[in-house]
Amino acid sequence: MNIILEELEGKHVKLVPMCKGHVQGLYEIGSDRNIWTYLPSVVSTFDDMKVFIESALNNKENGSEYPFVIIEKETSKIIGTTRFLNISTSNKTVEIGWTWLTPSVWGTSVNKECKFLLLRYCFESLGTIRVQFKTDEQNIRSQRAIEGIGATKEGTLRNHMIRRDGTYRNSVFYSIIESEWGLLKKKFF
Repeated sequence: MNIILEELEGKHVKLVPMCKGHVQGLYEIGSDRNIWTYLPSVVSTFDDMKVFIESALNNKENGSEYPFVIIEKETSKIIGTTRFLNISTSNKTVEIGWTWLTPSVWGTSVNKECKFLLLRYCFESLGTIRVQFKTDEQNIRSQRAIEGIGATKEGTLRNHMIRRDGTYRNSVFYSIIESEWGLLKKKFF
């Protein structure tokens, strides 16, 4: 499982590999505090966004993550980011996560199209046997979105993480496995 690609392109969005040149664009759309409610870190300043991107690129370098920037094709503007993480070549598994979008595209087909592009690449190009998703138990919007793409809810890990405010986070896990992809992909659009 060797992730090497230039971009994934759909009808409305394209996913391009994240680079340092994306700092300004991501910073401009990442200013709404609601984006960061359930994420492990908060980006408040330009320097925070530089650190966010540097961390993602360091993880890409060591092979544990592969971050993308989401571009709206009609406007050529950055509208969010997502990534592969917890990449396990030996087990042919990957997680899709760290997805955040500018609030102006919440509730649109953008997230669903992004997930379709990523899943299609995983199952049809990489030979992945399992794609995992996880979210904060309190993040109902994210759970609905994951369930909306047909992922199977596997359960909840209690006290899985400690949130920024010191409270314990229960994480809800979902997956899609290779034998489900053929049927699921037909239901996307």
